[in-house]
Amino acid sequence: MVTTSPFAPSRRAIAWIALALITLHNAEEALAFRTLLPRVPSLLPEPFSSIAAGLDYPTMLLALAVVTLVAAIVALATVIRPNSPRALWALLTLEAVMAINAVAHVASALFVFAGYGPGLLTALLLNAPFAIWCFRRARRERWVSTPALLATVPAALVLHGPALAGGLWLAGRAAH
Repeated sequence: MVTTSPFAPSRRAIAWIALALITLHNAEEALAFRTLLPRVPSLLPEPFSSIAAGLDYPTMLLALAVVTLVAAIVALATVIRPNSPRALWALLTLEAVMAINAVAHVASALFVFAGYGPGLLTALLLNAPFAIWCFRRARRERWVSTPALLATVPAALVLHGPALAGGLWLAGRAAH
């Protein structure tokens, strides 16, 4: 068994911190999209511009709320069962999504917005460093097996890529 410092946050605390950081990130996106969302379709190539064109601000807020709710469910599962490999894997997958999200924010800031894009600040300053720290600690303390830890990356790529795009597309279609 690997021990940690008595001052290190518990797994329960880590789950709550992860939820708080994701909520802050989604709040930043919600505030920024209020003014930036109308110009997003003109900045994106197809098929992404078609997906973005179908989104209005209330639909974007609903999508952000759903993502926050999913994060809350994962955090709650980890708080209730802090030693459960399934709950820990879900938490680590969520953190892998946030790490990928940070890379996506940098790319969109560089190639789409030519500057600030919604969510960039919290992605870089909070979520990416926390995700890295979380993965280092999880690996050191063996929260899950090495194959399970590695499996969080392809799962996160699917969630942040096709699942997110499909969810936004469906949300946009349902709104009209």
